[in-house]
Amino acid sequence: MHTNQSLKTLKNKVLQGGIYLTIRQLAASALSLVSVLVIARVLGPENYGVVVSAAFILYFTFWTAKCGLDVYSIRQPTLPKDAAEQILAFYNTVGIGLCVLLWFATPLVGAWTGQSVLVEVLRWLVPVIWLEMVASASIAMMERELRFPQVGLVETLAQVSNYAVSVPLVLLNWGYWGPIAGFVVQFTLLAVMASVCYPIAWRWRWQPQFISSALRSGLAYSGSNLIWNFKTLTVPLVVSRLGGLEAAGIVGIAIRLSDQLGMLRIVIARLSISTLAKLLGDTDALRRAISRGIIYQGLLVGPVFALFSCCANWIVPLMFGKSWLPSTQVFTFVALATLLYTVFNMHISALYAAGHNRDVARFNAIYISLFWLAAWLLLPVLGAWGYGVAELFALPSFLALHFSITRLCGAPDYGDAICLIIATAIPLLAGPWLPFYISLSLLVASYSILFLARPTLRSIPLELYAAWKTPKS
Repeated sequence: MHTNQSLKTLKNKVLQGGIYLTIRQLAASALSLVSVLVIARVLGPENYGVVVSAAFILYFTFWTAKCGLDVYSIRQPTLPKDAAEQILAFYNTVGIGLCVLLWFATPLVGAWTGQSVLVEVLRWLVPVIWLEMVASASIAMMERELRFPQVGLVETLAQVSNYAVSVPLVLLNWGYWGPIAGFVVQFTLLAVMASVCYPIAWRWRWQPQFISSALRSGLAYSGSNLIWNFKTLTVPLVVSRLGGLEAAGIVGIAIRLSDQLGMLRIVIARLSISTLAKLLGDTDALRRAISRGIIYQGLLVGPVFALFSCCANWIVPLMFGKSWLPSTQVFTFVALATLLYTVFNMHISALYAAGHNRDVARFNAIYISLFWLAAWLLLPVLGAWGYGVAELFALPSFLALHFSITRLCGAPDYGDAICLIIATAIPLLAGPWLPFYISLSLLVASYSILFLARPTLRSIPLELYAAWKTPKS
């Protein structure tokens, strides 16, 4: 059992880490948001839809092709001396083979979506897949050695190089080829810098026994995430086919805005697995931590989503142009779904910490199935709106997470979280349809009633301030 003092110390460490991670996360995301503003405004929804569709296919391939070997190399307590060389050899062979396969498969993407422009664009991006896999071998080993400052520097410089190339090219009327060139430069530089920081001897052969064992462990760690990654294919394979590239661009901006405005959820997500793992022997403490954590998660993103929704009708045309105004309505649904996923992310972290990967995989499979089915039925009727409404149709899948966490440690206290979600949903959903002063008044009234009615929510700012003032050990 954990003493009150040890739990208090652990909470202060978590809050301190969260505050400093928040500051770094805000700084890292600022440049990304500015570049997206410029690129999307100049390209317009249809050309931006080309970029979004290609990028989502690219990221899906990144995340799935590595088969969890990067996660395995980070988390495995002991590794053979030549483990890095064997993993890099596997990535070289699989990466190059995958590039060849995708080169010939790109016409199938064009035929499926009805967007022939994607064929040429994807072929230019095919080598990027191999470059990212090469980089990930070195980056994983640096993370294993806790060299996070170097990892952060390498990834940041590579990302900056993307914007340094893509934004000027877009302004020089290169169209969607500007961001595509930015991707190529980014991952080329990433592979070079990662290899310099952590050199790995190149080889083309590996030991099947080691790789097969590593694959089993790696897929056990990341298998559920592989299922979730199929969501990234919704825009290129479903939205672009049923709604066209313009709808893909509008949905892409709504997703990007939701990701950027909700970026602070990553802070607790990064801290939660290791923190909750320390409480696995005490079900009461674990349940209380989850109950408290879901409130922190909701407060990190809910008010930001609601405030943006209230201001979106004049911010989006000002920042992106009037052609992007439909994205404000799609954003409300995407943001509400993101808020709920953020709240339940504490459940996912606890299940991962307890080794219940299958429970997370089951939830992901249910969510993706409901989401794709709803998107396929609604996009032909509602256009880009269909994507956002489909997010809401998938929300019953969260019951699977609730039942799983209840079996692990009992049912968390959802009282404050439910009130917070309701207080956020009212101005969030109404924002794009009301004048600014009315929607903002609705936001203020909604949260004022929330904090007056729920004393535990009022104590959170004081906890954050106390954690900030507590000397770091």
